[in-house]
Amino acid sequence: MLIAWSLAWAGGRVEADGPPEAGRLGATANGQTVCRIDARRRLIQGFDVARPATGRDLVGPADASAPDFVAVGCLPGDVVAAVCRSGEEWSLRTYRTQPDGPVDATRPLQETLIGRSAGPAAEVDLAVSHVRGWLAVTGLPPPLPPVVRAAVAGVRVGPLSDRACPVLPDGLRPVAAAVSPLDELVLILRAGGRSAGGDPAGDQLAYYDLAGRELLRVDSGLRDTTGLDFSRADGTLWATGSEAGGRRGLWRLDAAVAAARQVVRPVLAAAFDRPLDVVCPSPRAIIVLHGETVGSIASIDPVAAASGGRP
Repeated sequence: MLIAWSLAWAGGRVEADGPPEAGRLGATANGQTVCRIDARRRLIQGFDVARPATGRDLVGPADASAPDFVAVGCLPGDVVAAVCRSGEEWSLRTYRTQPDGPVDATRPLQETLIGRSAGPAAEVDLAVSHVRGWLAVTGLPPPLPPVVRAAVAGVRVGPLSDRACPVLPDGLRPVAAAVSPLDELVLILRAGGRSAGGDPAGDQLAYYDLAGRELLRVDSGLRDTTGLDFSRADGTLWATGSEAGGRRGLWRLDAAVAAARQVVRPVLAAAFDRPLDVVCPSPRAIIVLHGETVGSIASIDPVAAASGGRP
C-alpha cells in the first residue's frame, strides 16, 4: 500500500499566484488540468499543469443565492464535480466545462442531494476514482455520515449513500481523502476533526476497500494534515500538514517497519508556512496550494528536484 522511496530535494519548484480564499484542489484523469475554488469570486477555476500562472474560469461566478463551492474533483468528459452548500443543504453538482468560457453555476449537468447539516465545511473533501468509476465525499458534518459514496457511469453520478462505506472508530473523523493506485479509499483521521484543532496524538492514515472494510490504520506521523494524494508515476503518497516539531509543508509518507509492524515515516519535501492541499496530476508535477490570505500555487517537479533543478 505505502511505497518507500528515497529522494533528495534540491529545486524544481515554481510559484504562481492563486485566487484568494482558495479551497481544495482537483485534477483531471489525464493530468493536464488542475481545478481550484475561488471562494471570494464564487467560481471554479482551472489551470494547465505546465502553466500554473495561467488559469481560466470554468464554472461561475455564482450569484449570492447560489450554493457555495466547498470541494472539487474531475470526472471524465471535461466534467467538474463540486460539493456544494446552501445554508444547511448539501449537494453534489456536476458541470460540463466549455473551452470558450465558464458555464453557468446555476445550471449544473446534474445535482445530487446529500442532506442537511449546519456544521462546518472545513473537513469536507472529494475523492474520485479514475479506475472503476466511483467517488466519495468525506468529512461531512454531523448528523450527515462522515463518508458517502456514489457510482460514476460516464458523466452520470449515482445516488450518494453511506452503504459500503467505512465505519470509523469512535471519536475519529476524516479530514482529507485520496484514492490509492489499488483503488482503495484512503483517509486521514483525526480525533474531533480538523475544526477541533490538531490531535496531540497525531493524525492517523487508514486504507479501506470498496466494501468499506479497514485494511490498514497507522499513525501518519503528522498533525494538522490538510491534503493527501498519490503520485501517478509510482504511487508515492504525499501530504500537506505539519509534524510534532512544528515544521510545516509538503511531506512524503514513506512506509517502514518498526518492531515488526508497519509504520509511516514522513519526510519533509518542501516547506510552506500554511500548506492547504496537494494534488499529483502528472509524474512531473506535484501541485501544492498554500498561503494565509492568498491561495498561492507551487508546482514542484520531483524529477528536476531530484537532479538539483536540471531537466
